[in-house]
Amino acid sequence: MKKKFLTAVLVSAITLSSLALPVLVAADDLDNVINQQTQEIIESQKNIDNLNAQQAAAEDKIAKLEAEIADIQADAQELQAQQDKLNTEIAELDVQISDLTSRIAKRNEALEEQARNVQVSGQETSVLNAILEAESFSDAISRIQSVNTMVQANNDMMKQQEKDKEDVVSKQDATKAKSEEVMQAQVELEQKLVPLSASQLELDVLKADLELQKATEQGNIEQAQTKKAEAEAEKERQEAAAAAAEAARVAAEAEAARQAAADAAAAAANNTPAPSNNGGSSSNGGSSNGGSNAVEVPNTVTPPVSNAGGIVGTAQQFLGVQYVWGGTTPSGFDCSGLVQYVYNLNGISLPRVTTQQEYAGTMIPISQAQAGDLYFWGARGSTHHVAIATGGGGYIHAPKPGDVVKTSNVSWYTPDFAVRL
Repeated sequence: MKKKFLTAVLVSAITLSSLALPVLVAADDLDNVINQQTQEIIESQKNIDNLNAQQAAAEDKIAKLEAEIADIQADAQELQAQQDKLNTEIAELDVQISDLTSRIAKRNEALEEQARNVQVSGQETSVLNAILEAESFSDAISRIQSVNTMVQANNDMMKQQEKDKEDVVSKQDATKAKSEEVMQAQVELEQKLVPLSASQLELDVLKADLELQKATEQGNIEQAQTKKAEAEAEKERQEAAAAAAEAARVAAEAEAARQAAADAAAAAANNTPAPSNNGGSSSNGGSSNGGSNAVEVPNTVTPPVSNAGGIVGTAQQFLGVQYVWGGTTPSGFDCSGLVQYVYNLNGISLPRVTTQQEYAGTMIPISQAQAGDLYFWGARGSTHHVAIATGGGGYIHAPKPGDVVKTSNVSWYTPDFAVRL
């Protein structure tokens, strides 16, 4: 009975011992996995630090551009206030011009009436008639003064009439100059805004790309940390199993030695040969499968980012965004800024303003417009509004100051033509 027990112990110890070599080999593999994942974590963290630096630089540039755009928008608001004031002045000037024209017409009628009544052509004839018709010397003097007063009044009236005409012309010229000045200022502001808005859009795209790269690198770190943790756990498990096997082997050898000594003592006492312990080293006990116990670390793949619904789906994300004159970001859009931003997110680069965007594709009838096409208002070459078609006559647009990005339909506000990109 003791021999059978000893044989079983020896077989178990030898079997565990035979597994030790594969465990050691697997541990080396696990060390390689742990070192490799540690290095990947370090590299990914370096990449994230670099991306953070690039993002900080981009955000600084964006802040500066936003400050410049804010200054331009403030100038635009001031210019709009000047335009409103000018419109008021023009309305008042129109009233003044109408009044001056009426006064000039009345003066002409008065002069014609006086000419018919007096029937004189010069001062000398008027004085001569006054003297000839006088009844006395004092009457003659009085008549002469009357004639001079009349002549002077006529001269003053003529001069005033000419001055009134000059005032009308002067005010007309001033009004025209102010109008041209405001229009030129608006053109200059638009020209300043276009490159700034384009740069801001590029930086926004860069910032979004950096965020995506950071997310990817963070995903790599998490994946590497998971693999490293799994490998470390498997290594600990295998080391514990190896330690247990070594303890069992030592215990088995000790028991075998004790049993051999007991058998030898008994044989000596009975004068019989000691039994052999070769049976305990059965070849079956050492027939390990030799398989490695190394852990298989799963390989996780980060799925790609989807398109998020295309042109219309992207545009719908910005419903409710406030209209901002010159706006090209989700903090505020104007009509062409919304179109440029949405198409850029879908990999289509468009110019900044409507008069440029209308030539980015092929002009088609409104009835043929499909989702993703563009609607334009105004004659081609001088359009003043643009919207993104959603199909079935619907569209998304940034309407006007004080409003938000919203949906509408061609039956409510009909465009002049459509363009397919």
